Amino acid sequence: MEQKEQGFVRSKEIKKRQVEPEVKQSEEQEPSTPPAKNEQLASSLDHIQQQAVSAYTAYIEAEQQVANAYKENEQQVEDAYKNTETQAKRIYAEYLDQSVKIREESEQQIKKVYEESIAQATKNRIEAELQSKKVYNESIAQASKVCEESITQSWQTRKDTMDKAWLIYTKSRKL
Repeated sequence: MEQKEQGFVRSKEIKKRQVEPEVKQSEEQEPSTPPAKNEQLASSLDHIQQQAVSAYTAYIEAEQQVANAYKENEQQVEDAYKNTETQAKRIYAEYLDQSVKIREESEQQIKKVYEESIAQATKNRIEAELQSKKVYNESIAQASKVCEESITQSWQTRKDTMDKAWLIYTKSRKL
């Protein structure tokens, strides 16, 4: 951008140099005007030329101020971008840490629930086995009792039947 400014300044200076000889030539071509008027005209031309130089100098200074302001603004924007980027990275890191922490806590809770579930299932299995053994033993005891009662009853029935048969046999022989 500075090269463009320098090129602009140079082109202005070249134009200014081209205008100065034309003004001098026009002054030289008017010898018919009185010298006092020429001096007054030269004086007002000098004054206009000084004003033009002052205006041009002010323009160049203003242009430099604009360039400096642009550079300062560009630097401020760059600094703001870097600060925002740093802040975004920091926030991202915080959220990432928080997410990892939440995931680890969730995994611990899942593991705890799983272990409790396994413990409860084991407890339930043991209780079911004990209940099953109790029912089995009661069933075996009941079956044994029923079997013994059946055998006892059967034995009693057999004995009664044998006694009756013996009675009948002995009665029939007596006859």
